Amino acid sequence: MQGRIATDGFVLEPGHSYLDDGYSGSVLLRPALERLRDAVASGHVERLYVNAPDRLARRYAHQAPLIDEFRRAGVEIVFLNRPIGGTAEDDTFAPGLGRHRRI
Repeated sequence: MQGRIATDGFVLEPGHSYLDDGYSGSVLLRPALERLRDAVASGHVERLYVNAPDRLARRYAHQAPLIDEFRRAGVEIVFLNRPIGGTAEDDTFAPGLGRHRRI
């Protein structure tokens, strides 16, 4: 992820990494996710890098409102596993991405 951020011409500022180690992505009340949502709401995030949609939330029913919330705040979301959200077809494909993970 650091390499992609640098390639895109950005720098990850200290304290702006949001990892919920030890918390399940099946729930929305997670400390790092809450900090991220607060940072987005206060305008401190312009671009968000996420490995895959299921890293944001396990269920599409949780992913979609978060993605909408971030987009409404003007945040560009970059999913590293594949681009999503550029077209209506991407948005309809997104639910399938949260169901499969590579371990």
